[in-house]
Amino acid sequence: MINRRDFLKSSSLLCGSLGLVGRASVFAGESKPPWCFGVHPFVEQHPEAVFILQTHVDYKTISAACKRVGLDLGRSIFVPMDDTGIPVSYNVAAKPNLTAHEAVDKKRGLTLEDTMGIATDVFFVEGLLESLKELGVAGARMHMRDANGATVVEPRGYVAMAQRVGATVRPAKDTIATEKDAKDAEAFIWKEVPGGVVNTQIPYLWPFNAPDSWNLNVAKFKAHAMGLTLASKNWQGSHASPFQRYCALWPDIDSLQRLEKLINKECIHPRVHEVVEANFKRHIGTIPRWDTPDVPRNDPAYVRPYHYSALCMELWAQRTIDNHIASPMGLHIIEGIYGRDGDFNWGPNPFGSENDPKGRAWDYMTNVVIFGKNPYLVDIVGHWLGGHEPGNFGLFHIAMERGKLDVMNPMNIPVYEWQDGVAIRRPLTRFTRTPLRTSYLHQYHAKEPLWHLCSEAFDYTTVSEKKLSIPARPTTRVLNQHYPNANNPQLAIEFSVPQKGWALVEILDESGRNLEVISNAICEAGYHMATWNTSKYASGSYKYRLRYNDYNEVHDLVLNKA
Repeated sequence: MINRRDFLKSSSLLCGSLGLVGRASVFAGESKPPWCFGVHPFVEQHPEAVFILQTHVDYKTISAACKRVGLDLGRSIFVPMDDTGIPVSYNVAAKPNLTAHEAVDKKRGLTLEDTMGIATDVFFVEGLLESLKELGVAGARMHMRDANGATVVEPRGYVAMAQRVGATVRPAKDTIATEKDAKDAEAFIWKEVPGGVVNTQIPYLWPFNAPDSWNLNVAKFKAHAMGLTLASKNWQGSHASPFQRYCALWPDIDSLQRLEKLINKECIHPRVHEVVEANFKRHIGTIPRWDTPDVPRNDPAYVRPYHYSALCMELWAQRTIDNHIASPMGLHIIEGIYGRDGDFNWGPNPFGSENDPKGRAWDYMTNVVIFGKNPYLVDIVGHWLGGHEPGNFGLFHIAMERGKLDVMNPMNIPVYEWQDGVAIRRPLTRFTRTPLRTSYLHQYHAKEPLWHLCSEAFDYTTVSEKKLSIPARPTTRVLNQHYPNANNPQLAIEFSVPQKGWALVEILDESGRNLEVISNAICEAGYHMATWNTSKYASGSYKYRLRYNDYNEVHDLVLNKA
């Protein structure tokens, strides 16, 4: 007799095949908890896409509303699964953006509320973790880590939140200084970096990248001297100290090479100077702003942001990509319920302070959450939403060069609005942009404001992008969630159309009579999602049908609520 897992897999293959009338079986029982969870199958199976949730929080200190955003999002993107998913006995290794920066700056008169936008909203993260608990993940299996956040983890509210959830937020150890530290497998997980440019291997704070852990990157929508920090940069805090110090120059790399000898472990590429300098020299002629001249520290015009020179950006970008190569990721999320401009507490405010290095950073109610499987695509969309032209940032050029990114033009990325658990294809221009100004590679010689947008036009025809693969004929299939439940009773049905046109998806009874139209719209070429709310239907045999122009495809569907 075929087992349940094999039956589900074979059913999914049938219903996804053109020209076949397949039978998908959906198990919607709510009486027993699942033994595995996963990311919503439409998100999981479309790493080429980016998803945007528009939120409606009135002000950043309304903690209940921020938590509700996290809880509702988690209930819609984290789904119960059979043993093809992540066992609920695994550790959830979450990386919020905490950052070792003052939670309260008494010298400048900045309160905790003034500085909130430096960190990922604690209540949003709490909502996400609570949604995972509903799927059977115990609080004791949830861990939040940031090597940069030890001094602010309590004032930012993460200690109290961890106590409410039952999670842990402080690692037992966060620094490697001796050979004994490096060998402490209970504190650090070492991962090799295939093809690393700066790093050959990286130590992560346990449980990041442990064999029985699932990585969750929860970044913040904010500016920094590196541009907008977002998902790619946030993950560097998953390292053990001092390996997380990316925003530096050669002295930092040299100190890590000296540390290698103390801990008896090779971590840095033995030819790192030669390789990086050659890349940097080549990139000066191809990457925007890479020709920005350094400002000597003894120059009267020198201000703190000038530390982040073009060479600093080269090292940071290469190390960032090394980091993501070593880390299999469950999901990248940018919390942008409110977004921050400037650089930590410094910024272009109040208005008119664009050239004041001691101005203030401000938080804006940006009301977006951006997520997806590819951190660079998520960040490209994030940069665009922050008012910048992504082609002007070196990280994306280097990611393309190293084969980690196929497209840089934000208008060529499939973008979906995530609305009540449904992914709706939208043009990116539909979403509101909020300018978040940065000091990134300031063109001071051209009299550019210190705090600026990198919004100059970029010619994307100068980069070699790969076209997305779209089936030549319409397709449809059930993305079986295995256990639609009380918190998320929706069953996802994916369909694709080869060209822009009208498409309709409907649910039929066993005899073929229409019960419900679940999608009816003019659809762009590519993949789309319809959802069927199973809560008001009994167990039994159904059908679902895709109509596209004169194309008509019908599949059988069995709903089992036993």
